[in-house]
Amino acid sequence: MNYRLPLVCMTLLLSCFSVRSADFFKIDSVKFLKNEPKDGVAVWLSKEASKKTIYTFAPCLEVEVFTAENTRSDMTMAKAYFFDEKDTLMASMENPSKSGKQTSQFEMPVLFYKDKPERLFFGIPEKIRDRKWKAVVVFGDKNEAHSLCYPSTATDFLLEYPEKQLVYDRTAKRIERKPVMDPLIQHVVKTKNPRMPQITLFLRPPKGVSDASQVKGVMAICILGDLEGIKRDLKKEEMPGDYAGLFSYANKNKLAILAWGSRSLWDARKNYDQLTKEEAKNIDESLDTVADAWGRGVRELSEKYGIPDRDFLLWGNCGSAQWAARLCLRKPEFFLAIHVHQPGSFDRPTPEAARVLWCLTIGELEGGYERSKRFVAACRQYGYPMVYKPIVGLGHAGHPDAAALGFEFFNFALRQKEKRDELEVVQSKIIVQTKNEGPPQPWLESFRNPPYYGDMVNQEVFPAAEVGMIPAGFRIPLPTKEIADIWARSK
Repeated sequence: MNYRLPLVCMTLLLSCFSVRSADFFKIDSVKFLKNEPKDGVAVWLSKEASKKTIYTFAPCLEVEVFTAENTRSDMTMAKAYFFDEKDTLMASMENPSKSGKQTSQFEMPVLFYKDKPERLFFGIPEKIRDRKWKAVVVFGDKNEAHSLCYPSTATDFLLEYPEKQLVYDRTAKRIERKPVMDPLIQHVVKTKNPRMPQITLFLRPPKGVSDASQVKGVMAICILGDLEGIKRDLKKEEMPGDYAGLFSYANKNKLAILAWGSRSLWDARKNYDQLTKEEAKNIDESLDTVADAWGRGVRELSEKYGIPDRDFLLWGNCGSAQWAARLCLRKPEFFLAIHVHQPGSFDRPTPEAARVLWCLTIGELEGGYERSKRFVAACRQYGYPMVYKPIVGLGHAGHPDAAALGFEFFNFALRQKEKRDELEVVQSKIIVQTKNEGPPQPWLESFRNPPYYGDMVNQEVFPAAEVGMIPAGFRIPLPTKEIADIWARSK
């Protein structure tokens, strides 16, 4: 009696008992396209003839793939191997072929979206087109992979290709995966505020970073402009004008960019202390609703993509500075430091926002200059750690010294992250006072006892030992020599 199973049955049996490790990646189908498909999406060969480009359809494999979470294509592999009837490897392809509709072709999408089918194409190598062949397609990464054969009756169990062990490895470790970051993620949050019914948050990872675990922090930027303009600018290597240098700074420090558009929900010509009680109440309710929605949207992005949800650097200019400062007063738990330039109008300081490091720059000819001085004086009553710089002769415009001061201030702030975390409990005690104690002192030693002071009226810098040269109401603490040197510039 012959107990030997036919080879094909043995192959099928062995494949049934083989457990594939991959479940993050999936190949749903592999089809052979002998002729041009109805939708025209395929592999096309081009050649120049009589000053025209001629496109010719190329026989190819159409492969439909899925991923369990958003995944950058440059972190994956997609390969095809072609074998003859004797299971001998005849040709291999390390990457999909360029494909599309003749004049618009690509190799791989930038991102594979969660559970969304994506079509890849592999042109059949010309040297094997007239021969009998079968193919194995592999899709995955260095941790796990999935394979599928063409024709569907074929199996790869007896075929040899480099990723075979990875495909069939039962001991492959499951890794925790966060959905990777799209080069520009757009997230819409409803606010329940009819004046601003929704906020569109944009998230841009640092250059060269696709895994959120590599992100070291977040730079939050409020931007003036319409939605499409903001989206267009965020795709640039660097934004121009007043925003110049922000992307480079974020990339250098591995900070993700979190951006959104500014909309005025207040009277830009008045401070909080110039409003009636009814006006102030209505503005507060409107802003609080939007700020709550902003916070909810940020937490959703953090949960989904694994970005930090605290210790942000916050930046704004002009109208967007007004938005940023008002947000910081309401949601200080998100922010490590803020730099605002030319805000023009200011909201009432909150004791909770004394946990944030503040940098405020403004032109002495700017319409909101006098309002800024009242805001600074009010912030002192809560012990805000604040660098304030009025720029001589500057109206409503940007200034290189303001930008330089802001970036150096952010450098300083990033070095304080651990101290701020350690002092969170102390900070909560500092801002709660009993009567007769006087104004609280800033939580950071370099603001309580800074090495330098600036005279905001006479625009001079003095070492701490000579602080008596500056009237008490004019003193601006300068926590480092680098900040003091920039602050002292007069041109």
